[in-house]
Formats: sequence, structure tokens, C-alpha cells
Amino acid sequence: MIQQWRSALREVANLAGYELQTEYESEIVTRIVQDILGKLMCEHLHVDEKLVGMDFRLKKLNSLISVDSKDVRMVGIYGIGGIGKTTIAKVFYNQNSHQFQSSSFLANIREIFKENRGLLRLQKKLLRDAQVLGVNEKLTTFDEGINMIKSRLCHKKVLVILDDVDHWSQLKSLVGKSDWFGKGSKIIITTRNKHLLIEHEMDELYEPPMLNTNEALDLFSQYAFRRNHRHDDYLSLSNHIIYYCQGLPFALKVLGSSLFSKTRLQWQSELDKLAIEPNMDIINVLRISYEGLSNTQKNIFLDIACFFNGEYKDFVIKILDGCGFFAESGIGVLNDRCLLTILDRKLWMHDLIQQLGWEIVREQGYTNIGRRSRLWNFVDVQHILIKKTGTNTIEGIFLDLPKSCQINFTTEALAMMTELRLLKIKSTSDYFGHVDLPRDFEFPSYELRYLYWEGYPLESLPSKFQGTHLIELSMHYSLVKELWRRDELLFPNLTAIELNQSKGLIRTPNFLSTPNLERLILQGCTSLLEVHQSIGDLEKLHLLDLKDCKSLESVPDSICKLKSLETLSLSGCSQVMRLPKHFGPLKNLKVLSLHGCYNCEELPSLLGLCSLNDLELSHCFLRNDAIPVDFWCLSSLQKLNLSGNNFTVIPEGITQLSKLRVLQLGHCYMLQEMPQLPSSIQEVDANSCMSLRNLSTPSRFAREAISPTKTLMETILERIQVALSLSLSLSHSLFVSHLLLALY
Repeated sequence: MIQQWRSALREVANLAGYELQTEYESEIVTRIVQDILGKLMCEHLHVDEKLVGMDFRLKKLNSLISVDSKDVRMVGIYGIGGIGKTTIAKVFYNQNSHQFQSSSFLANIREIFKENRGLLRLQKKLLRDAQVLGVNEKLTTFDEGINMIKSRLCHKKVLVILDDVDHWSQLKSLVGKSDWFGKGSKIIITTRNKHLLIEHEMDELYEPPMLNTNEALDLFSQYAFRRNHRHDDYLSLSNHIIYYCQGLPFALKVLGSSLFSKTRLQWQSELDKLAIEPNMDIINVLRISYEGLSNTQKNIFLDIACFFNGEYKDFVIKILDGCGFFAESGIGVLNDRCLLTILDRKLWMHDLIQQLGWEIVREQGYTNIGRRSRLWNFVDVQHILIKKTGTNTIEGIFLDLPKSCQINFTTEALAMMTELRLLKIKSTSDYFGHVDLPRDFEFPSYELRYLYWEGYPLESLPSKFQGTHLIELSMHYSLVKELWRRDELLFPNLTAIELNQSKGLIRTPNFLSTPNLERLILQGCTSLLEVHQSIGDLEKLHLLDLKDCKSLESVPDSICKLKSLETLSLSGCSQVMRLPKHFGPLKNLKVLSLHGCYNCEELPSLLGLCSLNDLELSHCFLRNDAIPVDFWCLSSLQKLNLSGNNFTVIPEGITQLSKLRVLQLGHCYMLQEMPQLPSSIQEVDANSCMSLRNLSTPSRFAREAISPTKTLMETILERIQVALSLSLSLSHSLFVSHLLLALY
């Protein structure tokens, strides 16, 4: 505080007035009058009086801009169209412009920039607002404007707000660097494109949040009822509007205004209409961000809006990269332009942004559905299949079958869809809709990248299926017995096969056709008898899931050649009798589950599994001599599940598992003794270990071993303390019974 006072006094001491010696008195008087008038007549920008949540947003902006600080600060406000960026900037301008020598609010920069010499107009306005450009003084080039801004504003404390910037050249020509402006100057930029702000190296970035539910209801009520309080009779309908708008202020204003003075029936009618047809005033505001995208970025936007909203980013990137869309870069652009967000590794679009995507696709063929590039509505898909009006403009079909619905696919109906890239058919209910396919069905498109068909009704893929570009194949609950029957079929780009719960599947295909396969998931394929030995040639396979393949009796030795394999699940494969003898070559294996493999003649050697951190051997009916000696050489093991086995003791070698954190022994009914545990142990589950009599402490407690001179109560309390420190679960164990008896 004292230092601030000193700085302020020093600044006051250095203040200088106008010098009469160097200029005519009349000129100085004119300058003084202009300076005072500039402060008194500072432009007051029009702002709608119906503001909600502004105090919170202004407080955040003020904390970033630091009006009282002496440094030049540039702050960018970015966000989706209609979020309130311009309104926030205007209110800030009205409240703070008087604190600066000059102020300039350059509105609608995006639109003015499109005009002939528009950028030059903006430079002139900035200079005139700053009172450094004479009425008759001319400005003819951008470079001249830049030099004039730099030279004439570098000693002035100014407030400059650039509203709706959409191109880097606008920033470079108007507010290029901080040293263009005098001490204490503040620059605020509003834009829909976050990347422009990052590229310009702004000091701070601010994304205003959506209105919360209460704020949204307050704002909507001001427009729908022309009063600050809510109308109870319309509360339920209002809440539906609030949900539809998802906190976007502009949408709340538009819909509130459109519903003013209308009856409840008219409100309901408007809501029903919005479910099918969006409000075009809202759509047109949001569309501006879309129009600024490249063609490839527009394709990415439409694919996500129509098909991939809420999906994992990595999955979407893999599919769209296969379509030649450079998805990592494109998704980054959409994120920067606030057309989507990335949360928990998933892609999310605001509901109204998604509706924008849907409307853009609908516009491709309002009357001719077959001219649309993407179809996701059941009625629309049914229409083109029945009428056979599909065309080569259709690139994707995602279909959620209604409960117990039947739809017919024929080769003829799909014949013209030669550019089909994405096909997904699924059921949203427990009772699958039914798709009828003729036995001679063929996919006409050679362009398929993604094929997801829940309940696929044929026993194999069509004989002439072209999978050259296919990246992911998912057929859960299918009737497939053998995925393809011709070894000459090639799938060079296929990275994933998922046939979960395809209970008729008998054998896997020859994997020489799929050299780039990364994931093979066959959960619940209860008739599977054979895994083709060519699986060992899949150099990129990192996930092999054979969970609950209850008819499988053996696994080919060739799986030990899978050097990229990270997860192997044979959980629930109760008929497996033979496994490869040595799993050691699987150097990258991290998770191994043999849960319920109780018919297995012998556990494989695990020596060499240096990356294994999760091992599940529960309910394998293991006895004392069944655990291999090399079991204790798993240097990376963190979680070990031995629940439901038949051993009476755990070998002393467990102390060698130096990274083991979790040990699960529940329902080991014959277990009597637990040896000294590794010092790394954090959690032990010994529930229902009925025979457990002895519990040794972890090795980190060894130096505090229980002394023979201690009383029984001290011993018991010390054991309980150890158990608590371990998060030890011992319900229904004999050890607990002994402790309780000892207390009495």
C-alpha cells in the first residue's frame, strides 16, 4: 500500500500542464477544450435494459483487465454466437471509458472488414475516436494507418474494444502490439474464434458461461411476460423452453419475445414445432461460425452434429481420418470456434449448435430426402428405402430402430448410395427392431469406413463385400456364424472388430485379411469354438477380449507373438483346458484376466511379463501347488485378484511383489494363513475367508512387530490398527472371531 502511495505521488509530481511558450494561446485553448469535451461527451453505447447475470461476468472481466493497473493489457472474450460477448464489452465500456484519455468501440468488425477498404475505415475510426486524426487529415493505406496508430497512441491511455473479430489481419492492423499504446491502456477483443486470441498472444482469455437455470428463467420471463417475476401458470412450459435453449441468452430473448402475449395453446404449438423445425433467427446467428469453416471442417462439423455428438474424441478422429478429413486439426478448429467442447475425452455440442447442423443437412433437400448427405431420422430412412430414392449424395445413415419396428433393406434400395461412408443401425430398447435382408444382399458402396449393425440378420458378410476402406466393424447381437468365408477378402485398414453377444459365431476369420487390426472384442460369443492361429500375425493388436466365450476349449499358442497386446481377457471361459505354456513374450501385456477358467489344466508361465499391473485369477479353483514359482517375479503388478480359490496358504513369495497395492482374497474358504505382505499394500479384501486364523503384518510394520512382553489387549489393538491402516476387509473370517473372543 505504501509503495502504491509513493508511485501515485511520484506520478502527480511529474504531471505537466500545457506550455504557452511553444504554441499560440488560442491553439492551446482549443486543445484543452477538445480534451475536456472528449471526456464529458464520451459515447454511451446502447445496451438492453433486460440484463441478467451481468454483475458476475463483469466482475470476472474486471479481474482480468485490471483497469487501475499501469500496464497495457489485452483481454479476449470468446464464445458461441449469442452468448453475450458484445453485451459484456458494451457494459464494461459504458462503466469505464471515462477513466481513459480516449476510448473507441469498433463494432461489427467482421461485417465492415468485408466491405471495400473496410479495414481502412476501422483504422480511421480508431484514430478519430482517440482524437489524434484531424478532420481533414487523410489516411490512404493500411501501413500508413498502422504507423499512425503506433506513433500517435503510444503516449495516450486509451480503451479500445474490437467487437466480432474473425481474421488475424484485423488484430494486426488495429492493435498489433502492447507497445502501440500508452501506459494503463486496455484492449478488449470479442470473437467466436479462440485461436485468433491465442495466436495474438492475449494477456488473458475469458469465455462467458451459459446462464444457469435461474438466470435463464429470469431473462426469458423479462421477454415473454415483460416483467421481472415469473408467471406461475406458464412455469412448466417455460421450463421446457429453458431446457431447449440450454442457457444461451440470445435464444432465450428470441423465443421469449416470440411468445409474448400468446396463449398456452400457442406456446405448446411453438414447442412442438421447435422439436422439428428450429427458430431461424437463432440458427442464422449460430450459422456465422459455420460459414467461416473450410469444406473439410464443415464435413467434420456435420458428421459430429448428425452422428458423433457425445462420442470419444479418439474414436471419432480415427473414423474421420479414414475419410480423409484431418480430424485432429479440424476438431481443434471447431473447439476454438466454440462449435463443440471436449469434456472427459468426449466431443459435445450445445443442443442448438447440433440443431444448426441438422438444419444445414435438411436444407440440402427439403422436398427430396435422397439429396441430403446425412440421414438419422427413422421416418426419413424408411422413406428412401421404400421409395428407393437414395442418391450418391448420401454419405451417412445412423438409424435408431423404434421398439418392435420392422424395416427392409434391399440391394436395390441402396444401389445409388455409392458414396456411403458411415452406416450405423441400432436399437434403443431392450426389444430389437427387426431388419429384413435378402440372402443375396450386397453393399453397393466401396466407401464404407464405419459399419455398426446391432442385430445384423445374416450369417456372414455379403460375398462381394468391399472392405478396403473399412476402419471399424461392430455387429453386437448379430446372427453371424462366420464373419467372412472367403480368405481373399481384404480389410487393410480395419482396426477394430466387435461381435459382442453374437451367440452363433463358431470361428473367427483368417486374420491375414486384417493386418492392421488393433482391437478384437468377442464378449459373450458362447458358441465360439476356434480362434484362428493367424491371430499371432496381428502386430498391432492391443486388446483381445474373449470374455464369456463358454464353448472355447483352447487358445492358439500364436497369441504369444502379439507383442503389442496390452489387455487379454479370458474371463468366464469355463471350458478352456489348454493355454500356451509361456506368456513371457507378451512384454507389453498390462491386464490379464483368467477369472473362472477353472478347467484349465495348468496356468501358463508368467515369467517375463514386465508390464503386467493387473492380474485376475479369481474362481480358478487353484490349490497350494497351482501357483507357479515365477508368479512372484511380476515387478510391475499392482492389483492381484485371487478370490474364490482353494489354497490354504499364500506362498511367502508374495513379499517380492514390491508394487502390489490391492490384494483380493474374498471367498477363499480354505485359506488359513496370510504371510507377511509387501510394504506397498494399501487394500486387502479377505471377506468370507472362513478358515483364516493368522494375519501377518505388511513388511513396513515388521520393525514394529508385536513383542511377547505386550499384553493381550495391546496386541489386539495393534492388530486392529494395522488392519485399519490397510483398508482391510475381514467380514465373516475366523480371524475376526478370534479377535472378538480375545476381547472377552
